[in-house]
Amino acid sequence: MLRTFGRLLSQKRNEAHLSITELALLSGVTETRLEAWEQGKGESPDFDVCYKIGQAITAKSGQGFVVQDLWQALRSDKILADPRNEFYFVS
Repeated sequence: MLRTFGRLLSQKRNEAHLSITELALLSGVTETRLEAWEQGKGESPDFDVCYKIGQAITAKSGQGFVVQDLWQALRSDKILADPRNEFYFVS
């Protein structure tokens, strides 16, 4: 489940006054994937995808730390789903 990530993605997108279609165009991520993630569904995006989405939101709104916030939310979802995933994020 991508609950935390999906809620944050929706929040950040709305704060930037972006529609899903606009975010899809700016980030290169399909509308279908964005919609699924906002609903807490689908496969987890990798860092590159989080980066593209975060950069698109930042470029439109000037919000800071969007990439970091999205990545942290994704990390949180993965750890909640399976605490052993915490090791996946340790560098």
